[in-house]
Amino acid sequence: MADSRCILSCAKRNLMEPGVLRKFTLLLFIILSAAGYAQEPSLYVVNNVTVIPMSQEGTLVHQTVVIRDGLIVSMGSAGRVKIPEGAAVIDGTGKFLIPGLFDMHAHFFYEQGPNVNTCEEELKIMLANGLTTTRIICGDPAYLQARNMVRTGQWSGPELYVTSPQFVGKWPWSGKVFAAICTTPEEATTAVRRFKEEGYDEIKITFMVTRDVYDAIIAAARATGMKVTGHVGPLVKLPRALEARQQIEHMDEFIDMLLPDTTHNHGQSVSDMNIWREKAWATVDHLDESRIPALVQRVKQAAIYVTPTNFFFFSSFGEGMTEEQIRSRPDYAFIPEAIKGERWSIRSRYWQKAPSPERRKKYVHLRKKMTYELWKGGVKLMAGSDSPEWFLVQGFSIHEELETFVKAGLTPWAALQTATVNPAAYLGISGRTGSVGPGKEADLILLDKNPMEDIRNTRAIRGVFVNGKFFDREQLDDLLAAARVIGR
Repeated sequence: MADSRCILSCAKRNLMEPGVLRKFTLLLFIILSAAGYAQEPSLYVVNNVTVIPMSQEGTLVHQTVVIRDGLIVSMGSAGRVKIPEGAAVIDGTGKFLIPGLFDMHAHFFYEQGPNVNTCEEELKIMLANGLTTTRIICGDPAYLQARNMVRTGQWSGPELYVTSPQFVGKWPWSGKVFAAICTTPEEATTAVRRFKEEGYDEIKITFMVTRDVYDAIIAAARATGMKVTGHVGPLVKLPRALEARQQIEHMDEFIDMLLPDTTHNHGQSVSDMNIWREKAWATVDHLDESRIPALVQRVKQAAIYVTPTNFFFFSSFGEGMTEEQIRSRPDYAFIPEAIKGERWSIRSRYWQKAPSPERRKKYVHLRKKMTYELWKGGVKLMAGSDSPEWFLVQGFSIHEELETFVKAGLTPWAALQTATVNPAAYLGISGRTGSVGPGKEADLILLDKNPMEDIRNTRAIRGVFVNGKFFDREQLDDLLAAARVIGR
């Protein structure tokens, strides 16, 4: 017992480092198991399965994958890899094994409506839909607690990365504040340092941040070794964000770069909050598609990652969904009743004065075109759902985002990269997850259908490995059933 106390004491000094707690938990499990303080290690074999490793393009057929204590210890042709005695053998015949999915732009319902904390239940929804890593992109102490509950195995769910509370220039909304309201560079610098000490993984920027405050955030984050992600507002503009190498969400301000040099409406197009402004939609008429190659070059030179979140924009503002389509969505039942009324009100407010079909069609086309050209030009894209927004719920909507990438022109392989190897590389954890192979953590999804033939097959989930455990289809359904309490 003295040795275990020493291990725990050492861990406390390092638990906030990305990935350290998860590795430590696995190591501690092994040590305590040997000492008689835990049950026997978990041992699984997926036999005769087709592996889509994502470390290389293509498939590996008739594979045997051996998983011990949450790690892939061996993988090779069926019949050549020895199946360890006592292993739980899962028949992979006709099935496909892929890395667990990442959602790089998600929130919790806690930020909305009456601010009820249902993080534990929402994590179950994510896991049941194949998410094994999720970046929560607006911080709160409750989310840091949720991150640790998952990492220590007390809650079932994906591994969490949590950005800081969002940096804003002002906060015009009532209720609980999930933000650092900074109007001076000094306030911004202090807040960045505080969030680093509190253990957040990145710094998040959103609304109405002035240029001097933005510059202070970038400088302070760089000094503390933290990445900056988020929106790009009209007070900052895209050239400065690219110079700072900020990781950009929503392709903010990208579309503004398609305006002519003598810009209309002071260069404020339909990026970010301007999507609500009728005058901003008028600029769509002047957007010039021929400017996309120059935009792609600027983004590529900045060597940043981009999270388009296209499905949210298309389903909410561009193409829309009918009321019948919304109510028949499988995730509709998980939206809290307390905020459904607000959701319908927001939808009505936009669509009562919606832009013309021609403008919305051009908007959707240009976002797809930018996404395709960014990928073709070598810019790293990441999948993010921006759920739960409007009528989208975490887990469910990441599959729709993947489908949107394919509709934009990406191959299913490239679309799957946005939710596996690309985010793993961005987070600096590709050495342990994001692909399938010996030595990697067993963050895996077992599928009934091949996603390389149809990206929609990522929904055909038979089971999920995460945090050293295997959840079969029945257990995943049980997680969803338990999470339905959210929608009451």
